[in-house]
Amino acid sequence: MATAFSDTTAGKIFNFIIGREKKKHSHGDPTREVFETIVFVVVLVLMLKLFVAEAFVIPTGSMATTLLGDNVKVTCPECGYTFPVTAAVQQGTRAVPNSAACQNCGHYFHPTNARDWNSGDRVLVAKYEYHIRPPQRFDVPVFKYPKEPYNDGEKTAMNYIKRLCGLPGETIAIYKGDLYVTNTLTYPGQPVPESPLDLWKHDNEHDFTYFRNKEAVALFESGGFEPIRKAPNQILTVRRLVFDLDQAPKSLTGVAKTRWHPSPDADGAGWTMQDKGFRHEGTQTGWVRYHHVEPGWEKGSAPRQPAPITDHLGYNFQPNSPPVWVPDLIVDCTAEFTSASDKVVLELTKAGDKFQAEFDNGKCRLFRIPSAAADQRELLGERDTKITKSGRFDLRFANVDSRLTIWVNDRPLDGAPVDYPPPSRDSFEPTTSDVHEPARIGATGNVGISNVSLWRDVYYTCNEAGDCRVQTYYVQPGHYFCLGDNSASSADGRSWGLVPERLMLGRAVVVYWPPSRIGVIK
Repeated sequence: MATAFSDTTAGKIFNFIIGREKKKHSHGDPTREVFETIVFVVVLVLMLKLFVAEAFVIPTGSMATTLLGDNVKVTCPECGYTFPVTAAVQQGTRAVPNSAACQNCGHYFHPTNARDWNSGDRVLVAKYEYHIRPPQRFDVPVFKYPKEPYNDGEKTAMNYIKRLCGLPGETIAIYKGDLYVTNTLTYPGQPVPESPLDLWKHDNEHDFTYFRNKEAVALFESGGFEPIRKAPNQILTVRRLVFDLDQAPKSLTGVAKTRWHPSPDADGAGWTMQDKGFRHEGTQTGWVRYHHVEPGWEKGSAPRQPAPITDHLGYNFQPNSPPVWVPDLIVDCTAEFTSASDKVVLELTKAGDKFQAEFDNGKCRLFRIPSAAADQRELLGERDTKITKSGRFDLRFANVDSRLTIWVNDRPLDGAPVDYPPPSRDSFEPTTSDVHEPARIGATGNVGISNVSLWRDVYYTCNEAGDCRVQTYYVQPGHYFCLGDNSASSADGRSWGLVPERLMLGRAVVVYWPPSRIGVIK
Protein backbone atom coordinates (compact mmCIF):
# COMPACT_ATOMS: atom_id res chain seq x y z
CA MET A 1 0.00 0.00 0.00
CA ALA A 2 2.79 2.41 0.85
CA THR A 3 4.59 1.83 -2.48
CA ALA A 4 1.43 2.25 -4.49
CA PHE A 5 0.59 5.39 -2.60
CA SER A 6 4.05 6.84 -3.24
CA ASP A 7 3.96 6.04 -6.97
CA THR A 8 0.49 7.49 -7.32
CA THR A 9 1.45 10.60 -5.38
CA ALA A 10 4.57 11.14 -7.51
CA GLY A 11 2.50 10.80 -10.65
CA LYS A 12 -0.05 13.29 -9.38
CA ILE A 13 2.65 15.79 -8.49
CA PHE A 14 4.27 15.39 -11.94
CA ASN A 15 0.96 15.72 -13.78
CA PHE A 16 -0.03 18.63 -11.57
CA ILE A 17 3.20 20.52 -12.39
CA ILE A 18 2.88 19.83 -16.12
CA GLY A 19 -0.78 20.75 -15.92
CA ARG A 20 0.06 24.05 -14.23
CA GLU A 21 2.44 24.93 -17.09
CA LYS A 22 -0.29 24.20 -19.61
CA LYS A 23 -2.86 26.13 -17.64
CA LYS A 24 -0.60 29.18 -17.52
CA HIS A 25 -0.95 29.38 -21.28
CA SER A 26 -4.60 28.39 -21.33
CA HIS A 27 -6.36 30.60 -18.79
CA GLY A 28 -3.70 32.72 -17.03
CA ASP A 29 -5.83 33.01 -13.87
CA PRO A 30 -3.43 33.26 -10.86
CA THR A 31 -6.29 33.05 -8.34
CA ARG A 32 -7.37 29.71 -9.75
CA GLU A 33 -3.79 28.44 -9.70
CA VAL A 34 -3.39 29.35 -6.03
CA PHE A 35 -6.72 27.73 -5.16
CA GLU A 36 -5.81 24.53 -6.99
CA THR A 37 -2.44 24.41 -5.21
CA ILE A 38 -4.06 24.84 -1.79
CA VAL A 39 -6.64 22.13 -2.50
CA PHE A 40 -3.97 19.71 -3.67
CA VAL A 41 -1.77 20.32 -0.63
CA VAL A 42 -4.71 19.86 1.75
CA VAL A 43 -5.72 16.61 0.04
CA LEU A 44 -2.13 15.37 0.12
CA VAL A 45 -1.76 16.14 3.86
CA LEU A 46 -5.05 14.40 4.64
CA MET A 47 -3.98 11.31 2.71
CA LEU A 48 -0.63 11.26 4.48
CA LYS A 49 -2.39 11.51 7.84
CA LEU A 50 -4.89 8.82 6.94
CA PHE A 51 -2.51 6.24 5.51
CA VAL A 52 1.10 7.08 6.38
CA ALA A 53 1.79 8.85 9.68
CA GLU A 54 0.11 10.91 12.37
CA ALA A 55 1.33 12.75 15.46
CA PHE A 56 -0.04 11.97 18.93
CA VAL A 57 0.52 13.42 22.40
CA ILE A 58 1.08 11.14 25.42
CA PRO A 59 -1.36 12.43 28.08
CA THR A 60 -0.65 10.07 31.00
CA GLY A 61 2.26 8.20 32.57
CA SER A 62 1.07 4.64 31.94
CA MET A 63 4.12 4.02 29.70
CA ALA A 64 6.67 5.83 31.92
CA THR A 65 9.54 5.96 31.76
CA THR A 66 9.63 4.69 28.16
CA LEU A 67 7.15 7.44 27.24
CA LEU A 68 6.25 10.32 29.52
CA GLY A 69 2.93 12.06 30.02
CA ASP A 70 2.54 15.47 31.66
CA ASN A 71 5.54 15.72 33.98
CA VAL A 72 7.99 17.94 35.79
CA LYS A 73 11.65 17.28 36.47
CA VAL A 74 12.81 17.28 40.07
CA THR A 75 16.28 16.97 41.54
CA CYS A 76 16.95 14.99 44.69
CA PRO A 77 18.63 17.26 47.27
CA GLU A 78 20.56 14.28 48.65
CA CYS A 79 22.17 12.62 45.64
CA GLY A 80 21.58 15.19 42.90
CA TYR A 81 19.73 12.72 40.66
CA THR A 82 17.24 14.43 38.32
CA PHE A 83 14.16 12.46 37.30
CA PRO A 84 10.62 13.08 35.95
CA VAL A 85 7.58 13.03 38.23
CA THR A 86 4.05 12.82 36.91
CA ALA A 87 2.04 16.04 36.70
CA ALA A 88 -0.96 14.59 34.86
CA VAL A 89 -4.15 16.61 34.72
CA GLN A 90 -6.73 15.30 37.17
CA GLN A 91 -10.33 16.54 37.02
CA GLY A 92 -9.27 19.48 34.89
CA THR A 93 -6.40 20.57 37.18
CA ARG A 94 -2.71 19.92 36.67
CA ALA A 95 -1.39 17.92 39.62
CA VAL A 96 1.80 19.66 40.75
CA PRO A 97 3.76 17.09 42.81
CA ASN A 98 4.19 17.98 46.47
CA SER A 99 6.16 14.88 47.38
CA ALA A 100 8.66 12.56 45.75
CA ALA A 101 10.86 9.56 46.51
CA CYS A 102 14.13 9.64 44.59
CA GLN A 103 14.45 7.00 41.91
CA ASN A 104 18.13 6.61 42.75
CA CYS A 105 18.73 6.87 46.50
CA GLY A 106 15.11 6.56 47.70
CA HIS A 107 15.16 9.83 49.69
CA TYR A 108 11.71 11.19 50.50
CA PHE A 109 11.49 14.95 49.88
CA HIS A 110 9.18 17.83 49.01
CA PRO A 111 10.18 19.13 45.57
CA THR A 112 11.06 22.82 45.71
CA ASN A 113 13.14 22.64 42.56
CA ALA A 114 10.54 21.35 40.10
CA ARG A 115 11.35 22.62 36.62
CA ASP A 116 10.92 22.03 32.91
CA TRP A 117 7.23 21.24 32.92
CA ASN A 118 6.34 19.18 29.85
CA SER A 119 2.90 18.39 28.53
CA GLY A 120 3.88 14.89 27.44
CA ASP A 121 5.95 13.25 24.71
CA ARG A 122 4.93 13.91 21.13
CA VAL A 123 5.17 10.72 19.10
CA LEU A 124 4.90 9.92 15.43
CA VAL A 125 2.82 6.84 14.58
CA ALA A 126 3.39 4.76 11.43
CA LYS A 127 -0.20 4.09 10.40
CA TYR A 128 0.76 2.14 7.30
CA GLU A 129 2.85 -0.49 9.12
CA TYR A 130 0.04 -2.78 10.25
CA HIS A 131 -1.27 -2.85 6.68
CA ILE A 132 2.05 -4.39 5.65
CA ARG A 133 2.64 -6.78 8.56
CA PRO A 134 0.70 -7.89 11.63
CA PRO A 135 1.54 -6.37 15.04
CA GLN A 136 4.42 -8.07 16.82
CA ARG A 137 5.17 -8.75 20.47
CA PHE A 138 6.70 -5.78 22.31
CA ASP A 139 5.54 -3.29 19.67
CA VAL A 140 4.25 -0.01 21.10
CA PRO A 141 0.94 0.49 19.24
CA VAL A 142 -1.59 3.31 19.35
CA PHE A 143 -5.19 2.09 19.28
CA LYS A 144 -8.73 3.18 19.94
CA TYR A 145 -9.97 2.29 23.42
CA PRO A 146 -12.57 -0.42 22.67
CA LYS A 147 -15.28 0.88 25.01
CA GLU A 148 -17.61 3.43 23.42
CA PRO A 149 -18.07 6.09 24.51
CA TYR A 150 -15.03 6.53 26.75
CA ASN A 151 -17.22 8.10 29.47
CA ASP A 152 -20.51 9.95 29.75
CA GLY A 153 -18.86 13.20 28.79
CA GLU A 154 -17.02 11.82 25.75
CA LYS A 155 -18.82 10.80 22.59
CA THR A 156 -15.77 9.45 20.74
CA ALA A 157 -13.32 6.70 21.64
CA MET A 158 -10.02 7.67 23.22
CA ASN A 159 -6.57 6.90 21.78
CA TYR A 160 -4.45 4.64 23.99
CA ILE A 161 -0.77 3.68 23.77
CA LYS A 162 0.62 0.54 25.44
CA ARG A 163 3.10 -2.27 24.84
CA LEU A 164 1.81 -5.33 22.98
CA CYS A 165 2.45 -8.44 25.07
CA GLY A 166 -0.01 -11.10 23.92
CA LEU A 167 -0.85 -12.33 20.39
CA PRO A 168 -4.08 -13.88 19.04
CA GLY A 169 -4.75 -17.41 20.30
CA GLU A 170 -2.24 -17.22 23.16
CA THR A 171 -2.91 -17.56 26.86
CA ILE A 172 -0.79 -15.08 28.79
CA ALA A 173 0.15 -15.60 32.44
CA ILE A 174 1.46 -12.92 34.81
CA TYR A 175 3.40 -14.26 37.76
CA LYS A 176 5.93 -12.56 40.06
CA GLY A 177 6.18 -9.67 37.63
CA ASP A 178 7.09 -11.79 34.57
CA LEU A 179 5.08 -12.82 31.52
CA TYR A 180 4.50 -16.42 30.43
CA VAL A 181 2.74 -17.88 27.38
CA THR A 182 1.20 -21.04 25.98
CA ASN A 183 -0.59 -21.80 22.69
CA THR A 184 -2.03 -25.16 23.77
CA LEU A 185 -5.35 -24.04 25.29
CA THR A 186 -8.53 -23.65 23.20
CA TYR A 187 -11.25 -23.30 25.92
CA PRO A 188 -14.05 -25.46 24.47
CA GLY A 189 -17.43 -24.79 26.05
CA GLN A 190 -16.47 -21.37 27.39
CA PRO A 191 -18.99 -18.55 26.84
CA VAL A 192 -18.77 -16.38 23.74
CA PRO A 193 -20.55 -13.08 23.13
CA GLU A 194 -23.63 -12.70 20.95
CA SER A 195 -21.68 -10.15 18.92
CA PRO A 196 -18.06 -10.82 17.87
CA LEU A 197 -17.44 -7.12 18.50
CA ASP A 198 -17.62 -7.86 22.25
CA LEU A 199 -14.82 -10.45 22.37
CA TRP A 200 -12.46 -7.88 23.91
CA LYS A 201 -14.43 -7.50 27.16
CA HIS A 202 -13.00 -8.36 30.58
CA ASP A 203 -15.21 -7.19 33.43
CA ASN A 204 -17.52 -8.52 36.13
CA GLU A 205 -20.41 -8.95 33.71
CA HIS A 206 -18.61 -10.30 30.64
CA ASP A 207 -15.19 -11.92 30.68
CA PHE A 208 -14.02 -13.30 27.36
CA THR A 209 -10.37 -13.45 28.44
CA TYR A 210 -11.43 -16.39 30.68
CA PHE A 211 -9.47 -14.85 33.53
CA ARG A 212 -7.86 -17.42 35.84
CA ASN A 213 -9.47 -20.31 34.01
CA LYS A 214 -8.96 -23.42 36.14
CA GLU A 215 -7.42 -25.40 33.27
CA ALA A 216 -5.01 -22.55 32.50
CA VAL A 217 -3.97 -22.13 36.15
CA ALA A 218 -3.40 -25.88 36.52
CA LEU A 219 -1.31 -25.95 33.35
CA PHE A 220 0.80 -23.04 34.59
CA GLU A 221 1.39 -24.62 37.99
CA SER A 222 2.53 -27.83 36.30
CA GLY A 223 5.09 -25.95 34.19
CA GLY A 224 3.10 -25.85 30.95
CA PHE A 225 3.83 -22.16 30.22
CA GLU A 226 7.10 -20.77 28.84
CA PRO A 227 8.58 -17.43 29.95
CA ILE A 228 8.30 -14.59 27.44
CA ARG A 229 11.94 -13.56 27.16
CA LYS A 230 13.18 -10.17 26.01
CA ALA A 231 16.01 -9.53 23.56
CA PRO A 232 19.00 -7.46 24.76
CA ASN A 233 17.70 -4.15 23.38
CA GLN A 234 14.27 -4.80 24.92
CA ILE A 235 15.85 -5.42 28.34
CA LEU A 236 17.58 -2.05 28.19
CA THR A 237 14.42 -0.27 27.02
CA VAL A 238 12.29 -1.14 30.05
CA ARG A 239 14.90 -1.44 32.82
CA ARG A 240 14.60 0.84 35.89
CA LEU A 241 17.41 2.29 37.96
CA VAL A 242 17.88 0.83 41.45
CA PHE A 243 21.06 2.68 42.50
CA ASP A 244 23.97 4.51 40.88
CA LEU A 245 27.09 4.51 43.07
CA ASP A 246 28.31 7.70 41.37
CA GLN A 247 25.36 9.56 42.93
CA ALA A 248 25.41 8.50 46.58
CA PRO A 249 23.28 10.43 49.14
CA LYS A 250 25.32 12.99 51.08
CA SER A 251 23.51 12.78 54.45
CA LEU A 252 24.01 9.05 54.94
CA THR A 253 27.17 7.26 55.96
CA GLY A 254 28.64 3.78 55.71
CA VAL A 255 26.75 1.08 53.87
CA ALA A 256 23.56 3.18 53.74
CA LYS A 257 25.47 5.73 51.67
CA THR A 258 27.40 3.51 49.26
CA ARG A 259 25.09 0.43 49.33
CA TRP A 260 28.12 -1.57 48.10
CA HIS A 261 30.65 -2.88 50.63
CA PRO A 262 33.15 -5.76 51.00
CA SER A 263 31.49 -8.99 52.10
CA PRO A 264 32.05 -9.98 55.76
CA ASP A 265 34.93 -12.15 56.88
CA ALA A 266 37.24 -13.69 54.30
CA ASP A 267 34.73 -13.25 51.46
CA GLY A 268 35.70 -9.58 51.19
CA ALA A 269 39.45 -10.22 50.93
CA GLY A 270 41.47 -7.73 48.90
CA TRP A 271 38.89 -4.99 48.48
CA THR A 272 39.31 -1.33 49.48
CA MET A 273 36.84 1.51 49.00
CA GLN A 274 37.81 4.32 46.63
CA ASP A 275 36.06 7.47 45.49
CA LYS A 276 32.98 6.16 43.63
CA GLY A 277 34.40 2.69 43.23
CA PHE A 278 36.55 -0.15 44.58
CA ARG A 279 39.99 -1.64 44.15
CA HIS A 280 40.97 -5.28 44.54
CA GLU A 281 44.50 -6.53 45.05
CA GLY A 282 45.91 -9.99 45.66
CA THR A 283 45.52 -13.52 44.38
CA GLN A 284 42.64 -14.42 46.74
CA THR A 285 39.14 -14.02 45.31
CA GLY A 286 37.13 -11.38 47.20
CA TRP A 287 33.61 -10.02 46.91
CA VAL A 288 31.78 -6.73 47.36
CA ARG A 289 28.02 -7.01 47.84
CA TYR A 290 25.00 -4.73 47.53
CA HIS A 291 22.63 -3.77 50.38
CA HIS A 292 19.42 -2.04 49.34
CA VAL A 293 17.85 0.82 51.31
CA GLU A 294 14.06 0.98 51.48
CA PRO A 295 12.75 4.02 49.54
CA GLY A 296 11.07 6.76 51.56
CA TRP A 297 13.78 7.61 54.10
CA GLU A 298 13.95 11.21 55.35
CA LYS A 299 16.79 13.36 56.62
CA GLY A 300 17.63 12.49 60.20
CA SER A 301 15.84 9.15 60.09
CA ALA A 302 17.49 5.73 60.13
CA PRO A 303 16.89 4.09 56.74
CA ARG A 304 15.81 0.47 56.79
CA GLN A 305 18.41 -1.83 55.30
CA PRO A 306 19.07 -4.32 54.00
CA ALA A 307 15.67 -4.28 52.32
CA PRO A 308 14.31 -6.19 49.34
CA ILE A 309 14.62 -4.49 45.95
CA THR A 310 11.09 -3.47 44.96
CA ASP A 311 9.21 -2.05 41.98
CA HIS A 312 9.68 1.52 43.26
CA LEU A 313 9.33 4.06 40.43
CA GLY A 314 10.09 7.69 41.22
CA TYR A 315 7.74 8.82 38.44
CA ASN A 316 4.76 7.82 40.61
CA PHE A 317 4.78 10.20 43.55
CA GLN A 318 1.56 8.52 44.74
CA PRO A 319 1.90 4.80 43.93
CA ASN A 320 -1.31 2.94 43.28
CA SER A 321 -0.14 -0.24 44.94
CA PRO A 322 2.28 -1.27 47.73
CA PRO A 323 5.84 -2.10 46.59
CA VAL A 324 6.64 -5.71 45.77
CA TRP A 325 9.91 -7.63 45.52
CA VAL A 326 11.55 -7.65 42.07
CA PRO A 327 13.77 -10.69 41.39
CA ASP A 328 15.09 -9.78 37.89
CA LEU A 329 18.19 -7.55 38.06
CA ILE A 330 20.91 -6.04 35.85
CA VAL A 331 24.35 -4.91 37.09
CA ASP A 332 26.68 -2.51 35.21
CA CYS A 333 30.29 -1.57 35.95
CA THR A 334 33.57 -0.60 34.37
CA ALA A 335 36.42 -3.02 35.15
CA GLU A 336 40.07 -2.04 34.79
CA PHE A 337 42.20 -5.13 34.21
CA THR A 338 45.95 -4.79 34.80
CA SER A 339 46.84 -8.13 33.19
CA ALA A 340 45.28 -10.97 31.24
CA SER A 341 45.31 -13.16 34.36
CA ASP A 342 42.91 -10.85 36.27
CA LYS A 343 39.40 -12.18 36.76
CA VAL A 344 36.08 -10.42 37.41
CA VAL A 345 32.79 -12.09 38.35
CA LEU A 346 29.37 -10.43 38.28
CA GLU A 347 26.76 -12.23 40.38
CA LEU A 348 22.99 -11.84 40.71
CA THR A 349 20.71 -13.71 43.13
CA LYS A 350 17.19 -14.86 42.26
CA ALA A 351 15.04 -16.80 44.73
CA GLY A 352 18.18 -18.00 46.52
CA ASP A 353 19.93 -19.28 43.40
CA LYS A 354 23.09 -17.42 42.39
CA PHE A 355 23.93 -16.72 38.74
CA GLN A 356 27.46 -15.69 37.78
CA ALA A 357 29.14 -14.21 34.72
CA GLU A 358 32.88 -14.91 35.05
CA PHE A 359 35.22 -12.88 32.82
CA ASP A 360 38.53 -14.69 32.64
CA ASN A 361 41.25 -14.39 29.94
CA GLY A 362 39.05 -13.96 26.85
CA LYS A 363 36.14 -16.07 28.04
CA CYS A 364 32.85 -15.35 29.80
CA ARG A 365 31.50 -18.40 31.58
CA LEU A 366 27.98 -18.47 32.98
CA PHE A 367 27.28 -20.47 36.13
CA ARG A 368 24.32 -21.30 38.33
CA ILE A 369 24.74 -22.14 42.03
CA PRO A 370 21.50 -23.64 43.41
CA SER A 371 20.46 -22.48 46.86
CA ALA A 372 19.89 -26.09 47.88
CA ALA A 373 23.44 -27.11 46.90
CA ALA A 374 25.79 -24.18 47.42
CA ASP A 375 28.85 -26.33 46.75
CA GLN A 376 27.69 -27.18 43.22
CA ARG A 377 28.57 -24.77 40.42
CA GLU A 378 26.72 -25.65 37.22
CA LEU A 379 28.15 -24.34 33.93
CA LEU A 380 25.29 -22.98 31.79
CA GLY A 381 27.25 -21.56 28.87
CA GLU A 382 30.46 -19.99 27.61
CA ARG A 383 31.13 -17.05 25.29
CA ASP A 384 34.27 -15.50 23.80
CA THR A 385 35.24 -11.94 24.74
CA LYS A 386 38.00 -9.55 23.70
CA ILE A 387 39.23 -9.16 27.27
CA THR A 388 42.62 -10.76 26.66
CA LYS A 389 44.90 -8.00 27.92
CA SER A 390 45.00 -5.07 30.31
CA GLY A 391 42.52 -2.25 29.79
CA ARG A 392 39.16 -0.78 30.77
CA PHE A 393 36.00 -2.62 29.77
CA ASP A 394 32.33 -1.81 30.38
CA LEU A 395 30.59 -4.95 31.64
CA ARG A 396 26.87 -5.64 32.01
CA PHE A 397 25.14 -8.78 33.25
CA ALA A 398 21.36 -9.31 33.23
CA ASN A 399 19.28 -12.06 34.82
CA VAL A 400 15.89 -11.23 33.30
CA ASP A 401 12.99 -13.52 32.30
CA SER A 402 14.98 -16.64 33.27
CA ARG A 403 17.59 -15.61 30.70
CA LEU A 404 21.24 -14.60 31.18
CA THR A 405 22.52 -11.84 28.88
CA ILE A 406 26.00 -10.31 28.82
CA TRP A 407 27.32 -7.11 27.25
CA VAL A 408 30.93 -5.93 26.86
CA ASN A 409 31.39 -2.28 25.90
CA ASP A 410 27.62 -1.98 25.33
CA ARG A 411 27.53 -4.82 22.79
CA PRO A 412 25.82 -8.17 23.54
CA LEU A 413 28.23 -11.06 23.28
CA ASP A 414 27.92 -13.20 20.17
CA GLY A 415 25.78 -16.28 20.50
CA ALA A 416 22.27 -16.93 21.72
CA PRO A 417 21.37 -15.77 25.26
CA VAL A 418 21.49 -18.53 27.87
CA ASP A 419 18.05 -19.58 29.08
CA TYR A 420 17.27 -21.68 32.15
CA PRO A 421 14.05 -23.11 33.65
CA PRO A 422 12.15 -20.58 35.79
CA PRO A 423 12.08 -21.05 39.57
CA SER A 424 9.68 -23.52 41.09
CA ARG A 425 6.13 -22.15 41.33
CA ASP A 426 5.71 -23.15 44.99
CA SER A 427 9.01 -21.77 46.33
CA PHE A 428 9.46 -18.57 44.37
CA GLU A 429 9.94 -16.15 47.28
CA PRO A 430 12.77 -13.86 48.39
CA THR A 431 15.36 -15.57 50.55
CA THR A 432 17.96 -14.17 52.95
CA SER A 433 20.42 -14.06 50.06
CA ASP A 434 17.98 -12.02 47.95
CA VAL A 435 17.90 -9.39 50.70
CA HIS A 436 21.48 -9.45 52.01
CA GLU A 437 23.35 -9.91 48.73
CA PRO A 438 21.08 -9.57 45.67
CA ALA A 439 24.15 -8.54 43.66
CA ARG A 440 27.89 -9.08 44.15
CA ILE A 441 31.10 -8.28 42.27
CA GLY A 442 34.05 -10.60 42.70
CA ALA A 443 37.66 -10.24 41.58
CA THR A 444 40.98 -12.03 41.56
CA GLY A 445 44.18 -10.07 40.92
CA ASN A 446 44.63 -6.30 40.63
CA VAL A 447 41.32 -4.91 39.39
CA GLY A 448 39.62 -1.51 39.64
CA ILE A 449 35.83 -1.27 39.60
CA SER A 450 33.98 2.00 38.81
CA ASN A 451 30.74 3.31 37.25
CA VAL A 452 28.76 0.78 39.27
CA SER A 453 24.99 0.81 38.86
CA LEU A 454 22.22 -1.68 39.61
CA TRP A 455 18.97 -1.90 37.65
CA ARG A 456 15.78 -3.94 37.74
CA ASP A 457 13.45 -5.29 35.08
CA VAL A 458 9.95 -3.97 34.50
CA TYR A 459 7.56 -5.67 36.94
CA TYR A 460 3.95 -6.40 35.89
CA THR A 461 1.91 -5.95 39.04
CA CYS A 462 -1.12 -7.80 40.32
CA ASN A 463 -4.30 -5.78 39.81
CA GLU A 464 -6.24 -7.46 42.61
CA ALA A 465 -5.72 -6.32 46.19
CA GLY A 466 -4.80 -9.18 48.50
CA ASP A 467 -4.92 -11.88 45.80
CA CYS A 468 -1.74 -12.05 43.73
CA ARG A 469 -1.71 -15.62 42.56
CA VAL A 470 -0.94 -16.31 38.92
CA GLN A 471 -3.19 -14.35 36.55
CA THR A 472 -4.07 -15.88 33.17
CA TYR A 473 -5.75 -14.21 30.18
CA TYR A 474 -6.84 -15.76 26.89
CA VAL A 475 -6.23 -13.60 23.83
CA GLN A 476 -9.14 -14.10 21.45
CA PRO A 477 -8.45 -14.52 17.70
CA GLY A 478 -8.19 -11.15 16.01
CA HIS A 479 -7.26 -9.44 19.30
CA TYR A 480 -4.16 -8.39 21.24
CA PHE A 481 -3.23 -8.12 24.93
CA CYS A 482 -1.53 -4.83 25.81
CA LEU A 483 0.08 -3.61 29.03
CA GLY A 484 1.64 -0.36 30.24
CA ASP A 485 5.35 -0.20 31.07
CA ASN A 486 4.40 1.73 34.25
CA SER A 487 2.45 -1.25 35.48
CA ALA A 488 1.48 0.09 38.92
CA SER A 489 -0.19 3.13 37.31
CA SER A 490 -1.65 1.74 34.11
CA ALA A 491 -5.22 0.96 33.06
CA ASP A 492 -4.63 -1.78 30.51
CA GLY A 493 -5.55 -5.32 29.50
CA ARG A 494 -5.51 -6.47 33.12
CA SER A 495 -8.49 -4.23 33.92
CA TRP A 496 -10.56 -3.83 30.75
CA GLY A 497 -9.52 -6.57 28.33
CA LEU A 498 -8.23 -6.95 24.79
CA VAL A 499 -7.61 -4.71 21.79
CA PRO A 500 -9.47 -5.69 18.60
CA GLU A 501 -7.27 -5.71 15.51
CA ARG A 502 -9.70 -3.34 13.76
CA LEU A 503 -8.92 -0.63 16.34
CA MET A 504 -5.14 -0.74 15.87
CA LEU A 505 -4.09 2.65 14.42
CA GLY A 506 -0.37 1.99 13.99
CA ARG A 507 2.99 1.61 15.70
CA ALA A 508 4.60 4.48 17.59
CA VAL A 509 8.06 4.85 16.02
CA VAL A 510 9.70 8.04 17.28
CA VAL A 511 9.47 10.79 19.91
CA TYR A 512 9.90 14.11 18.09
CA TRP A 513 9.25 16.52 21.00
CA PRO A 514 10.51 17.77 23.44
CA PRO A 515 14.07 18.00 22.07
CA SER A 516 15.60 16.29 25.11
CA ARG A 517 13.42 13.23 24.47
CA ILE A 518 13.90 12.87 20.69
CA GLY A 519 14.61 9.27 19.76
CA VAL A 520 13.36 6.00 18.33
CA ILE A 521 10.72 4.18 20.41
CA LYS A 522 11.80 0.62 21.26
